[in-house]
Amino acid sequence: MVKLDDALGALRWAIAGERDGYRFYLEAAERSADSMGKSTFLDLARAEEDHLRLLLVEYESVSSGQGWVDPEEAMAREVEVDITMPLFPGDEGVLDEGESPFGETWAAYEIDGISGDLAALEFGMEMERRFYQAYKKVSTEARDMAGRQAYEFLMREENGHFKLIQDAHSYLSDNKHWWDDEELPFFEG
Repeated sequence: MVKLDDALGALRWAIAGERDGYRFYLEAAERSADSMGKSTFLDLARAEEDHLRLLLVEYESVSSGQGWVDPEEAMAREVEVDITMPLFPGDEGVLDEGESPFGETWAAYEIDGISGDLAALEFGMEMERRFYQAYKKVSTEARDMAGRQAYEFLMREENGHFKLIQDAHSYLSDNKHWWDDEELPFFEG
């Protein structure tokens, strides 16, 4: 069981969760039949990959005794990671049942077309909500101000993702197609 009350345990949990989120959005992009859907899911996957890289910098720094890194600096550092490989000894990718930030199975997303994209967006909203709540919990319990800042940065990121996904879901539900050119979302950063 991962302990969220210690810095390295919380970081390991977050790293595994962000990697799972990255994989989820990549799969959602592959399954989407619409180019705008693919693009939106790929943008979300890239954002999760950025979070993963930030967390890997923090993990490396904290575990080596150097302490937390400013989130902006951590985001700027180059980190090589093979998303398909275990990140830690004994790590197989997905956390144990009940430990994953989104413990649901892929079975809820075995639908094609717009219905599948809507299901993926609903799943994504729940995943982003859970990440936000977990980051909020560890930020309030962080003993180190720089650690708190890293988690607060991630909270803002997850909140922005939730809003974008919520907007995409509403638009797709109402219009039965993905974004128009005027409505196209984009990510900065």
